[in-house]
Amino acid sequence: MTAELYQRAKAVFAELLELPEAEQLARLQTIHSSDPALEKEVRSLLEYHTAQSLVVPQPPSPRIRTRATLSTTYQSSSLNWMPLLLKFLAITIPLVTIALLISAWIGRTVHQSLRESIAARLTETVENRVEQLRQWENRELDQAIGWSRHSEVVAGVTAILKTAQSNALHTDTSSPDSTITDETSSDNIPAQELADQLERLAGDKVQFIVLDRRMIPVADWSPAQPGQSLAGLITPALAARLAPAMKGQPQLYLPRPQPEQVASQQPDSKLAIVVPITNETNVVIAILMLGGYGLDARYAQLLDGWAKSSPGETYMLNARGAIVSRSRYHDLLDSLDLATDGLGYSYPLARDAGVNLLRGQKSTVSPAAWPPTLLAREVTSGNNGLYVDSYRNYVGQPVVGAWRWLPDHEAGIAVEIHYDDAFAISDAVRRSLWGLNAFFAVTWLGLFGVVASRLFPRRRLRDLSEVGPYQVQEILGEGGMGRVYLAEHAFLCRQSAIKVLTNGATDLSILSRFEREVQLASQLTHPNTIAIYDFGRNKDGVFYYAMEYINGAHLGQLVEYAGPIEPGRCIFILQQLCRALMEAHQAGVVHRDIKPQNIMVCNRGGEPDFVKLFDYGLVKAFAPGVSHHTSQTKVVVGTPRFMAPERLNSPWLADPRVDIYSVGALAYYLLTGKLPPLVTLSLSGSSLDNEQPGIETLDLPPSVVEFGGILSVCLSVEPASRPSNMMSLLRELDALAEKFPWSRNESVRWWQKNEAKLLHLVHNKRKQL
Repeated sequence: MTAELYQRAKAVFAELLELPEAEQLARLQTIHSSDPALEKEVRSLLEYHTAQSLVVPQPPSPRIRTRATLSTTYQSSSLNWMPLLLKFLAITIPLVTIALLISAWIGRTVHQSLRESIAARLTETVENRVEQLRQWENRELDQAIGWSRHSEVVAGVTAILKTAQSNALHTDTSSPDSTITDETSSDNIPAQELADQLERLAGDKVQFIVLDRRMIPVADWSPAQPGQSLAGLITPALAARLAPAMKGQPQLYLPRPQPEQVASQQPDSKLAIVVPITNETNVVIAILMLGGYGLDARYAQLLDGWAKSSPGETYMLNARGAIVSRSRYHDLLDSLDLATDGLGYSYPLARDAGVNLLRGQKSTVSPAAWPPTLLAREVTSGNNGLYVDSYRNYVGQPVVGAWRWLPDHEAGIAVEIHYDDAFAISDAVRRSLWGLNAFFAVTWLGLFGVVASRLFPRRRLRDLSEVGPYQVQEILGEGGMGRVYLAEHAFLCRQSAIKVLTNGATDLSILSRFEREVQLASQLTHPNTIAIYDFGRNKDGVFYYAMEYINGAHLGQLVEYAGPIEPGRCIFILQQLCRALMEAHQAGVVHRDIKPQNIMVCNRGGEPDFVKLFDYGLVKAFAPGVSHHTSQTKVVVGTPRFMAPERLNSPWLADPRVDIYSVGALAYYLLTGKLPPLVTLSLSGSSLDNEQPGIETLDLPPSVVEFGGILSVCLSVEPASRPSNMMSLLRELDALAEKFPWSRNESVRWWQKNEAKLLHLVHNKRKQL
């Protein structure tokens, strides 16, 4: 049903009331031929209404008066602040944006500068380590070269060569080992003399091997313990590397495992120095390989010095990526069983576990399948370089590093620094900048908040301490337009409920509705309607009105606590509600939002089960002179389960029958403890197939099945099928009351037993708001 059809039906209804019944029927037949829908609505009005029950346009004014007061004043004052807001945003947003861009640029610049500084430091450190190694190597070589040129050393080597040649003439020359003179040989006098001479020069015992020009050892003077002889170092691969020594070039031999050592079960190689021995004509006659005399200790001391002076870690890797110097994480590496490079050597490989081993993280992959670290890949490829972006080292730490490859030693020197330590300054600067940005943001929000508090004069309601002359105590609830607080009048010491407008404080349509609510409700005087005390704006511009405070529970909380209400008690509650609504309808307004949350029940002044109807936020006048055009209200407001179906298509309707539908829905809820059925209407306004609720479709318990008749008419989809007014509904309730008696004493007993528990439930609900 449209607004136009509704108005036309009321006009025809008013005309037909003055005609005799025969003329009424004739006129209805004429209307039916041209407009059946109009004829049907007029018949419905004639059947259920009288001239007093249906108000039609007449000269008298509504008995309830409203006028725009505070909303008009507020409208003119609020608009003056809009230019200030736009100016404030136009200034602050660019400033904040510029500040953020500058801080981001500073952060990037500092980080880039720090990267360059770290790269320079890493490069300097690794170059310094290479230089220190070369200086130490040169010192050791110079010392060994000086010994090799000493006349007694040359004489000793010459004597050993002659002894070896003599022995070769009398023994099987097919075996090179037959020519070696060692400490246990009977021909060891030249070797003993050479050992004594070298000990005098070095100040310590010296191990040595003498090799003739064929690269065959002719003397081996080293500890007698098995597996510790320098002769074990002489492999075909080493012999090939010693070839330059035959040309007069001395060499330092760093520890380096060889594949042949696996088969012979020899230990990892030791440090050794190889120097040529020349005769009077400067021709190389032999090679002298030296070891012992504290050479290994001095090498270890060099590496220990790197560990103490380096900002990170310095270590050496061989051509297979094995760490051939002592690692600062050797205990961890030993526990992980990483001391192998696949050939059985006792050197841990620099591999990437994919996790941080120092934090106790466990890799799901076998260590043998771990790939080399980034640095190990570069070093074993014979490359020099550095990397200042984060990568994982061989224990999974994020690091930056630099490396140098030493071709003559087939080894590399690596320097690595923990990434967090290297970029600590950058992180500190970044944190400072974020702090500065946060300061700017908080400052801007603070300024915006100050301006906004002037533009939109409202406080955060949970922080309200006073509203007008009322001192706020606690929050009671929240509705569609605002919150309700318990407050006390500063002078009267009377507790009141203060409703404060919160949502849409600058929306004039909402503000006008707020004013209309309080003005209409304040003129209703029925005892079961909430009493209005005051209305206005506080010093911050917050709109409020004060009403009487009801220390009880709304019907939703009552059902939640006690379950479905006894039929007699339900009738007693509904009778009070109908009387309050009857006054409102007779005054020319409908409530339009009857639901459990808007009806309080309490033990008031010794009267138990006393009902109070409040929240006239959707109240609408239907008296003469009030427009009902659809443009007046285009948005459906209300609670769907308790809202008359016709309002879904016609939100502007203000017929008393919409309240009657809601009372029926409320009765169903109180009797069953269930929400009433939700009726969906088609766009034409008629209900969908089999959706009209009635006694056949309503799920009623056997004990209250006799309510089916009244519920079926109240919840009828067709408004004309409902009772015409509250007086008719009250007569129906009075008839049911005879079948379901309820006395005041029963209410008294219920409240004596349950009041404390019910109010405790209500109080706990408030704490959750």
